[in-house]
This record gives sequence, structure tokens and C-alpha cells, in this order.
Amino acid sequence: MHQILVIDDDTVSQQFLVMVLQRLGYENVVVASDGLDALIQLDAGDRRFDVIFCDLDMPRMDGIEFVRHLGERAFQGMLLISSSFDERVMESVAELARMYDLWLAGVLPKPINHQTLQSLINQPPPASRHIPGVVSPPTEEELRAAIGKGELRPFLQPQVAMEGGQIRSAEVLARWQHPRLGLIGPQQFIQLAENSSLITELTLQMLRQAAVIMDRLPSETPLAMSLNLSVESLNEIALVSRFERILNDCGFPFSRLIVEVTETGLMANPTRALELLTRLRLKGARLSIDDFGTGFASMDRLSRIPFTELKIDKGFVIDAALNPTNFSIVRASAELGRQLGLDVVAEGVATESEWQLCRQLGVEIAQGSFISPPVDAESFRRWLLKHRGVFLHAAPNLSDTA
Repeated sequence: MHQILVIDDDTVSQQFLVMVLQRLGYENVVVASDGLDALIQLDAGDRRFDVIFCDLDMPRMDGIEFVRHLGERAFQGMLLISSSFDERVMESVAELARMYDLWLAGVLPKPINHQTLQSLINQPPPASRHIPGVVSPPTEEELRAAIGKGELRPFLQPQVAMEGGQIRSAEVLARWQHPRLGLIGPQQFIQLAENSSLITELTLQMLRQAAVIMDRLPSETPLAMSLNLSVESLNEIALVSRFERILNDCGFPFSRLIVEVTETGLMANPTRALELLTRLRLKGARLSIDDFGTGFASMDRLSRIPFTELKIDKGFVIDAALNPTNFSIVRASAELGRQLGLDVVAEGVATESEWQLCRQLGVEIAQGSFISPPVDAESFRRWLLKHRGVFLHAAPNLSDTA
């Protein structure tokens, strides 16, 4: 079943298109108010969209700029433009899509016609596509300079208790305000940072910036923050001391820090990982095993490292209500976490059905675009003020109001 994203700033047009899609049998439809809102949802990674409907004339980020961002992210799905602009403008958009090697399946004039929509969305993918090299990816030199200039900045994604909706913490996720490519997500530079041995410096910069931001947030109860630790950083002998200096400088206690590591990271160098993570735990930090279920961590290894949290990988949470295998993995992971005395977090919760399912299976904490996509510090501050410490799952998403 297609995962569909509809981007339109006109509420009437947006809702009409969603209604048409649902009447045609497409239930997995997500909406965005403009290109920037859509980009935030794409970079959140909770959904891999197969089809994107995009208007052209929108505030903050119009459809033309959004097409460029899709090209830079090498979007492989179907793109459909819905617009009332004249034919010459549409020809220019089509040429731009071709230059970025995007699959532009067609143009839908407004109002949308059911039959035209159905015929376009049922098209098979092109027989062959090529990447003409219009956009060059970020380089090591650019990343090194960006860390020095402070071009990398933390975005925040809240984590909330499923019983009661209390906002507990926020995960820190890096974004790069690239001078050539615009705002780009971690998929476009984290691997580069790891390969070029810049990942630890990037992590420390995120820690420092986020610690300052978190202490200035309007929350009656101080929020914890989760920070991802790369497998490369687990080999840094002085990492704990560097963390300590930064947190002391910022006045941020270790007790509000949650360090996330993946199963793969544990396997790479288990001795060093055990030493470093145990030292962080001694300082008061909490430890989370991230993307649980995607690696090969044994029960023995889980019991040796003093974890306090287990995060179920978003790949299992997605469609768990309809996929028996995913359902079984989420249920077993939640039960395992309870047996080990760990907080259980489901990441990638993007729909009402996924929220309800995780709650029924005993997951304690949820994270995902159903609550809020990752957003910049100011947008996160406004989101906290709106929710006043409690997320009511029937309330509108941040992307509807920010």
C-alpha cells in the first residue's frame, strides 16, 4: 500500500485531495502545510513516502525549492504536481525534476479529477533512471569547516509517556545549515562524519548547544535529553572527561542526559564500550540501547551493560497494527524491556493506530512525527508552551501550527 504525502497550504484543496485518495482506497496519507513542513517530515524518517503530491505556490518554502530538496535527497518515489499555473511554468518544473532525476509522473490541474489521479498514481516506475550529477554531496572539507563555524545545530524531538502524556525528554538530532545545499538532514552527512573521524567533534558540539537550549526551555519539570553516540566515538578514551567538562560549563547535570548506542556499536568493540558506558552511568547518565532488534545483541551483553532504556526500532513500529511480524517484534521487545527493568520507548510512532497499539502492548514512552517531527529550538519551545507539559494525543501535530 502506498505511503502518500500531500503538500498544500490551502486547507480546502488539501482536504479534498485526501478525501479523493481515501475514496480510491489509499489510507496511508500524511499532510504537510508547505515545503518546509514536508521537508521536516521527510527528514524525521518515520515514513518512506512512495508518492508525493506537491502544490507550487506555498509560504516559507514553495514547490520549486522543495523539488530541489527532493533531488538533493535522491528521492526515489513518484512526484505529482498539483497546480493551477500556466503550461510554461509547468514545463519549467518538469525540466527541473528531470535535471534532478526525479520521477515526475504528471501534473494535476485543480480541482483534482478522480480518473486522472487514478491513472497517474497507477503508473509503473520508469524503466531506467540516471543521476546526472547536478548536485554534488557535502565534502569532508565542508563538514570540517561547518563544525568550526557552528553551521550544525540541534533539532529536538519530544518523547512522551503513553499513560498521561507527560513530556519526558527530547532526542537531539543534528541538522546542517549548508551554505550550498540549504538545511540538510543527518542521512546526508553522518556517514561522512564517521568516515572522516569528525563524528565525535560533531557530537560534542551538539551536546554543548543542546545543553544550553534545554535549560532555557519553558518546562515546569526539567526535561532530559537523549544524545546518540556513534560506534566511532565509543573508541574515544577521553570522551567521558570531555562530556563532563561541557556539562559542567553549561550547568547541565548528568542525571538529565540519556546516551543512546546501537546494538551494532556494542558489537564493534565490546570491551571499550563496556568501559565507556559504565563510566557514563557512574556519572549519573542514563543509557539507552537504540534501534533494538536490528542488530545481534545477546541477552548476556544486555545484562552486562547497565542500560536503563530500550528503544524499539522504528522499522518495527511502522505498520505494526497491520503487519503480524512487526506486531510480534514490538510485543516481544516491550516484554523483554519490562523483564529487564528498562524503560521501553517506541520510536517512529507516526499514526494514531501505532500510538494505540504501542500503548496496548505496554510501551511506556513514544517518539515520532505523530507527536512532533524533529524541529529547531524555537519551534520546540512554542510546542512546549502549547502543550503545557502534557501531550494529548488528539491534539494537532506541531507541523499544523509551527
